[in-house]
Amino acid sequence: MTGQRAARRERTLEVEPLGPGRFRFTADLTDRSVGGDHEPPSPTAVIHDFRVTGEVEGPELRITALTVEALTHPYPQCPFILPTCDDLVGACLTSGWRATVLERLRGTAGCTHVVSLLLGLTELTTLTFFLTINESVPYGPEQRADGRWMAIGLAAVPTLAGACHVLAEDGPLLARARSHGGTGNPDT
Repeated sequence: MTGQRAARRERTLEVEPLGPGRFRFTADLTDRSVGGDHEPPSPTAVIHDFRVTGEVEGPELRITALTVEALTHPYPQCPFILPTCDDLVGACLTSGWRATVLERLRGTAGCTHVVSLLLGLTELTTLTFFLTINESVPYGPEQRADGRWMAIGLAAVPTLAGACHVLAEDGPLLARARSHGGTGNPDT
């Protein structure tokens, strides 16, 4: 950016294991105005700052605890929809999450910032998969190249097979993983 007026959105997601198949997460969404005209005068201003914390468990990443906070917001009414988020406890991030969030928080029933943050929780899948795989094998170039990393990944999360172009069913990465015993098939 040129140093002129700008707006910036920052999103973070942190995940930590709590035990087998259980994870705690914190997600933040912060909007800032930089170099604008602010009251009181300041070089930056926080426009929105929302946080979601909670816990998930199981391969479907079922929400077992959820807290949504409006830390900074432009209008006093912004936090009024937060209790509606309690209805999301019990929903699964791996199946139907988007529809569930939009069903409960669409339009005037919700807040675009909270909805955006909640929809982004599906990114937990990648991070929890990583943490699960990393319990069994180091994350290193040799383990990824020879297929050991993905063999553990397929055993832990069979749905990784076919999830993207690198994980194509007939691709070289899955062939190497299968040579180390990773099937990607929950029945074998």
